[in-house]
Amino acid sequence: MAWCFVCLIEAVWIAVTAKKKMSTLSYVGEVPVALHILTIAVLFAVLYILFEKIKNIRTEKMLLVLVTVLYAFTAVIQTPDVWFCTGMVLLLTFTFSYAFEPEACTDIDMDNTAGTATQAGTSQVNTQKKGELSGRRGLHIICIVSGVLFVLFTGGCTALRVLAYEAPNFDCGLFSQMFHYMKTTFTMNTTSERDHLLSHLCVHISPDFYLLLPFYALYSKAVTLQVMQAVVIALGIVPLLGICKNHGLTRMESALTVIAYCLYPVMSGGCFYDIHENLFLPLFILSFLYFLEKENLKGSIISLILLLGVKEDAAVYAVCILVYMLFVKKKTGWKRHSIMLAASLLYFIFTTVLLSVIGDGVMTYRFDNMVYGDSGSMSGMIRTVLADPAYLVTQVLTQEKLEFIMQTMGALLFLPLVSKKWSRYILTVPYILFNLMSDYTYFHSIYFQYAFGSGTLLFYLVVVNLSELRRELRVRAVPMLAAACLLFFGATVYQRSSVIERYNSAYNQEVYANFNEALSLIPKDAGVTATTFLCPALSDRDILYELYYTDKTTEYIALDLRTGSTDFNVDDYLNNDRYETIYYKAFQIAVFRDLQYNDEK
Repeated sequence: MAWCFVCLIEAVWIAVTAKKKMSTLSYVGEVPVALHILTIAVLFAVLYILFEKIKNIRTEKMLLVLVTVLYAFTAVIQTPDVWFCTGMVLLLTFTFSYAFEPEACTDIDMDNTAGTATQAGTSQVNTQKKGELSGRRGLHIICIVSGVLFVLFTGGCTALRVLAYEAPNFDCGLFSQMFHYMKTTFTMNTTSERDHLLSHLCVHISPDFYLLLPFYALYSKAVTLQVMQAVVIALGIVPLLGICKNHGLTRMESALTVIAYCLYPVMSGGCFYDIHENLFLPLFILSFLYFLEKENLKGSIISLILLLGVKEDAAVYAVCILVYMLFVKKKTGWKRHSIMLAASLLYFIFTTVLLSVIGDGVMTYRFDNMVYGDSGSMSGMIRTVLADPAYLVTQVLTQEKLEFIMQTMGALLFLPLVSKKWSRYILTVPYILFNLMSDYTYFHSIYFQYAFGSGTLLFYLVVVNLSELRRELRVRAVPMLAAACLLFFGATVYQRSSVIERYNSAYNQEVYANFNEALSLIPKDAGVTATTFLCPALSDRDILYELYYTDKTTEYIALDLRTGSTDFNVDDYLNNDRYETIYYKAFQIAVFRDLQYNDEK
């Protein structure tokens, strides 16, 4: 412990003063060896005397866990590599195996704060009730604090992306404009999504977005949507807590599971490509599972309707869940599960047909790597899997996807797979289908929203499988789960907090002020063509096109000049009499007005 603590303090000090990382050999040169050894020896002696006096082995072990986890977390945030993080998680297993022995964990749970109260008498009963109340209060406080911290970090950082003009049109700008239309016309229209006026319902069937409209109406800015996305995902804690209770997890285990949920890279990482309809998946999937477990028909139907309203392919999650439940609850709920399953399948068929009629259809081209010839996407995928499973393996286990597997499954200690009950693997189907089979890059990245649904099902399997572990394994696995999620969070999503430093720099503050001033000169009722990172700030208008995709003309053109672009040449506007320069700041931003727009119109 002394060695680890000294190394931790040195790591922080050297990172701040010498700007050197623990994973580099040059770091060793910054460590004063004699002082290093002397400090370890002195601290070891002090700790030895202290723990000999207090005679509390549990305190000693918990302090060891705290120090080693902090050291490992410091290491991974300095070296954000998935394989290095995996190595640190493996090393921590030794600490947790030592610290969390079953006999040492008999009374650390919040359930036991009042003892067992086995003796008769009113005082013992009252004491037990007070203890149970205190335990519930402690659990609720941990859950609330975890949720608030999740919203502050995730919602705060993603909101800063908007304020720092780092959020692109896809998806922040287009959804911000969609909410502008929802507020003013109650339609889900956009112009920046498909370069013409079109309802988003022609792209995805996502009526659940209307649930956020009241909040957007209160403060009609893109940052509202970013924060609300984090809030909705954090609300998944509520049904998750109920699921933990359903499966007999203790309060301490439930609290650690909630902490792991908030630190799970999938939940926060998916928010960093801005708002998306998939944000509803964790909350509604967990709610659906909770009500199905409780055999609450009304709650099951409502949560199923909400789940199906997320997006047309949300029916896949519903189908997998209901097929799973048909095996789990064979005697009690097979009839209602069968009806809901049939309804989900019919809804999926209906929405896919509807999209092919009113829009461009379902985006099956993203699975072209799994389709041979012109056999059609779904049938072609099935044919490929049946005819050549080896090819499936080549598509699932690429280097990029192995890293994704570690970030999603490794962060959960592969607990979703720790079961002999094959029916549970039905819930891994969306993970394989949506995240691993396709070669569409964004599907296997935790920084996009495509892992929200599958990651939620994996997390549910964690709870189910944990509940069936032997006690001596569970007392180690649950805290280790929270620690693993913390380390993978540090190696992945935490790195995105660099937006805070960028936003607060003096130079960038001046740039943002210039951006705000320039865009304020564009009338609210004017149509604008803009580069991608300017679209969210300009989304509160009826006509908005992204420059890269459009062939339309608008009265105003707004160009982000911070980075060189081959999409346009600012001199073509500056040196053209057709355009009036409204605002120009070299290497920052330019706004022009097309003087011929009204004539051509």
